[in-house]
Amino acid sequence: MTFENLTNIRQSLNTKPRSKVERRRTNNWAFYQLRLFVEYKANIAGVPVVFVPPAYTSQTCSRCRHIHPIKGKSFRSGKFFKCGHCGFEHNADINAAKNIAALGLSVIQPESPGLTCQLLGQMSLFGMFDLG
Repeated sequence: MTFENLTNIRQSLNTKPRSKVERRRTNNWAFYQLRLFVEYKANIAGVPVVFVPPAYTSQTCSRCRHIHPIKGKSFRSGKFFKCGHCGFEHNADINAAKNIAALGLSVIQPESPGLTCQLLGQMSLFGMFDLG
C-alpha cells in the first residue's frame, strides 16, 4: 500500500490565501489518524505500507514519466493533466495516484519492470521515507 507523505501539509496549505471556511476544513483533516489506522490494519494483514515524497507526483506523466522541461511550469492545469511529451491526457489526481503507486511498487519490489527508484540506495538520506 502506498501513500503520499503528508507530513507538514497543513503548513503548506495555510501559506496560500484561503477563506476561513477553507482553512477550517483542511485543518480538520485527520491525516495522522488515517495513517495510524492504515498502518495498523496493513500490519495485521501483512501488507507493507510505503510513504513516498510528494514532489512532482502530480506533475509527472504516469505513462512516459516526463516532467515539464521548464522549471516552474507543469503539464497539470487544475484537475486536468496533459503530457506535452507523449500527449497522454487524464484526471490530474488519478495521474498523480498512478505515479505514487508506481514509486511505492519500485520501493517494495525494486526488481519489477517499469519505474526504477533512483533513491533506493539513498533512503537513509531521506527522513520522509517510512517503509512500514
